[in-house]
Amino acid sequence: MRKNPGKLEELYADTRIQIFLGKFLSGEMTHVSPVLDPEMGYRYPGVESVADGPEEAESFLQSLEELGLMTSEVCGILVCCTECGSCKVARPPSTESGTWRCRNCGAPMNDGEVAFRPVYIYRFSEEGIAQISGKLVVKPLTEFLHERGYRTESPGTLLGESEVEHRFDIVAFDEGPEEGAVVVDFVVSQELVDKTKVVSMFAKVYDTSPQKSVLVAFPGLTKDARKLANQYGIGLVETRDLGSMWKELRKVIPPVDEFGFEALDVMTLLSLPDHLRKTATIANSLGKATADEIAKATKRARAVESGYLNQLVRMGYLKKERSGRRVLFSVIS
Repeated sequence: MRKNPGKLEELYADTRIQIFLGKFLSGEMTHVSPVLDPEMGYRYPGVESVADGPEEAESFLQSLEELGLMTSEVCGILVCCTECGSCKVARPPSTESGTWRCRNCGAPMNDGEVAFRPVYIYRFSEEGIAQISGKLVVKPLTEFLHERGYRTESPGTLLGESEVEHRFDIVAFDEGPEEGAVVVDFVVSQELVDKTKVVSMFAKVYDTSPQKSVLVAFPGLTKDARKLANQYGIGLVETRDLGSMWKELRKVIPPVDEFGFEALDVMTLLSLPDHLRKTATIANSLGKATADEIAKATKRARAVESGYLNQLVRMGYLKKERSGRRVLFSVIS
């Protein structure tokens, strides 16, 4: 494996790389193959969910090869335009034999003028990954969640009330991904993690309202970040090594059969603040209702009511489900 300490430190801090290599360690993937694409020439779908879109997938794989974590071999050749580099090159049947035309820029080319681009298949390097596996977080995190009875997606996505899709490092669930029982983000750093990561996670949690959110931080959070996470209701696991992580995770994530909603009975209603009690009471009387319908009944602004409803969801007293384009809230009985 190539020695590049600076690059390796960046690797540990890049959750995309951590998640992707975790797919190999868990047995989910052994290699990444290209597929033909009429627009791009070829793509790597197996990495697009982790990299920043189809255009960045190959450079992402190349960066891992530079670190000795993947290897590549040629599996095909594409004809390319010498003018714009596009792979959208064809020999139209109406032209004379030997003439090519780029469908992107229109440039004509003879047989001897076209360019060729090799296409690679990428394989994980067992030797390279073995040397850094002690700092890869995703595999032990997902193993813990599986041991607790959850199914997981990594990375996982949840659709927020805003209809924006939010990505978490791991989404753990029982019945189905839409339930989003537990969402987990993690960060690996050489220093204590500041509140920026906490704020970023809370923005996603606020919109998607999972039953529980957990942030795993190596080696830990600053005092301000920890205070903010507690205020936002985000569960924290702070640890300096993977060996102690399971013990800390057990404190914040219960087994799936112990994880559930709390009944909103009379005593619970009385214990709520006035503004939340009013929202919960109306939601209970309507059965299943949208934020608009509940806001109309409470005579409060929809944005205000939406915030109260999502707070009750995070507290485990209301359930949120999607029916087509409508988001419905209901009380747990």
